Formats: sequence, structure tokens, C-alpha cells
Amino acid sequence: MIVSEVMTTDLVTVTPDDTLSHAANLLRQHQFHHLPVVKATQRLKILNRPETRASLPILEGLVSSGDIELAASLGAENTQANEERPWQERHVAEVMNRSIMQVTPTTSVAAAAQMLVNLGLNCLPVVEYEESFNIKPGEKQEERTYLVGLLTRSDLLIELARTLGAFEPGMNLHIPLHSGNPTPLSHMLLLATELHIKIESIIVAPPKKGVPHAALVRIGTINPAPLLVRLQQAGISYSIAEFQLERDIHG
Repeated sequence: MIVSEVMTTDLVTVTPDDTLSHAANLLRQHQFHHLPVVKATQRLKILNRPETRASLPILEGLVSSGDIELAASLGAENTQANEERPWQERHVAEVMNRSIMQVTPTTSVAAAAQMLVNLGLNCLPVVEYEESFNIKPGEKQEERTYLVGLLTRSDLLIELARTLGAFEPGMNLHIPLHSGNPTPLSHMLLLATELHIKIESIIVAPPKKGVPHAALVRIGTINPAPLLVRLQQAGISYSIAEFQLERDIHG
């Protein structure tokens, strides 16, 4: 799976010249933690990806709620020192982060998730690059960074829940794979095919120390009894894995 299949394209952005008051209002209104800062005149949502790259916004950086809170805190100190300019009138360009980690639409979701976790990030801008060759002699070649989406931790969690079948009727079967042997899984899939039971997803995660290797299979049926009977007759071990809230799991 790649980032373009998971990323958010319904974006709210600001420009470097916008005020911190405007950015703070957007963060509060949409309950975001970050806003992409783009070199563009349109401040509305990018509802659909433009047909041409030239119409995409050019990414300048990110501004976070933490950046604005720090500016507000410093602004309060400056007010006490009789400095005239309030923090609300400062521009996004003054506090935004220009050095940011980025991914492309073809980056694997696994690699992007690892970046989010290892670096302690909440989001990653998704960009495409284009070098400008229409330059005058002596000028430095420019590489434009076009914003095409945003990948957040929430996007990954929603995709994980979707993959596990949280939004569709059905059931999760936990099939042990002793010593990594896939035979029980293959037999289970053959039985599901015979019974015309749809397989929504199959997840076989790398084994953890002390945790037996197993497959999590999402079957798309509200009547699993025929399959469960056939599994028992074939001697295939299984358990029913249901979604539980954390308080239910830990008591």
C-alpha cells in the first residue's frame, strides 16, 4: 500500500502572509494541529486534485498549534514590555517551520508510518517535485515542491480499522499458524470459497516474541456458522476476534 491510497486531499491551507490570528482560527475551527503553508492565493479547501501540476499549491512549510501558542506566550511578555505589535498580527512566515519531513504519493505506507513513529511526528506533507529549467543565466536552478496531500496518524488509524473490517458487517477469525505453517489458512480459504463466503481482508503480521504466529481473516458474512462447522470438522483451530474498547480489555 502506498501513501496516495491513504492520504488526505481535503486540505485547509494558509499562506506565509496570513496572520497568526487567521491561522489560529482555522486550527480551532477544524480541530487541526498543523496547517500546510503554501505559496497560493486560494485559502479554501483543496477538494479535488487539480488536473495540472501548475495549478497545485507550492509547499512552503508547516505551522502548528504549538508554534502559535509559543508566539502568543512571547507576545504576552512583549506586551508587558510595552512593545506595540500583538502576536495576532504577526505573519505565519515568522513562526512556521520550513525544514519539514516530506513523503511522495508513491512512498510506502509502512515507511511513512515508521517516519511518524521514529520522529514523533503527527503528520507528513505529501509532495511532488518539479525542477524549473526556465531560468536566466547565472540564476540558481529552482526545485518546486508541490503539495498534493497530507498524511496524518489519524489517516493511518482509520485505514487500519478499515482493513480490519471495523466499518463493514462481518467477523474476524484468528487462525493460528504454528511454526509459520500456512496450511490451516489455505484450508480455511478453500472452505470459504466452497461456501461462497467473501474474504474481506487477511493480515499476517510478523510474529512477536512469545506470541504465536497467526492470521487475522475478515469474513464478510453475518452467518458464519456453516464455515465454523466446517473448520471444526477439518480440525482447523480458530478463535473469534472481536473489537473491544481498551477499558474492556484491561478491565
